Amino acid sequence: MKLKAPIDIHEATVEHFQPRNSAGEIVADALIGTLAAAVRKTRENTETLVSLADALSLDRTVTPDANALKLRENALRLAEASAKKLDEAKARVEAEIATLEQRVGSPPPPQDQLALNMEAEIRSRLAAMPEAERDKAVESAFAEKNLTIISAVLRGPAFLSGISPAKHAMARHRYGATFHAEELARRDRLKSALDATERSGQSFVRFVTQVATNQAVTVAEAQSNARSAEQAVAAAITE
Repeated sequence: MKLKAPIDIHEATVEHFQPRNSAGEIVADALIGTLAAAVRKTRENTETLVSLADALSLDRTVTPDANALKLRENALRLAEASAKKLDEAKARVEAEIATLEQRVGSPPPPQDQLALNMEAEIRSRLAAMPEAERDKAVESAFAEKNLTIISAVLRGPAFLSGISPAKHAMARHRYGATFHAEELARRDRLKSALDATERSGQSFVRFVTQVATNQAVTVAEAQSNARSAEQAVAAAITE
């Protein structure tokens, strides 16, 4: 079996989402760097397996079955190491995305009961308005950056203010873009970098599966172990 390293397992696909300043220079985000490092290690492990496969194919003193078993063992060992590094990097980024989602999704909670009561009254008043008047009131709140009204709208379900779920979602996004533009942009970059990491992980699973299920491995026990290992590696990387 002639192995080829998948071209889509490469840290450049993640580093592409690093932020840049007005001069076009990269201003490194450490978390994107963490994802890129995990993908880089995965690429290196992939290339190690390709080199090992080439070396084993030239060794005529060992049977093809023995070479295939050795390659599979190394593939599963490196897969476990890659899965651990990928999972650790992904967990850190997912936690940061969750924090950013909370911050850009709605204003901080009211500090006292009076503010809570005021928000309830605003929602009630908005719900009683005709749609055009309500839309104008919400638009004015954003134009004036009136957090009292914006907070009332966003911290309650859409129906309490009388607006549709679609308009409520738009208002939530507008809040993030208006008051937390940099954090919203960072959240989107992290999501894109995480997606690129996921794609590299999935490609790595397919590559390891190709190695672990090599048809030259004819020993029944080895085949059974390979199937179990494939499932474990796939679960570890794609969780």
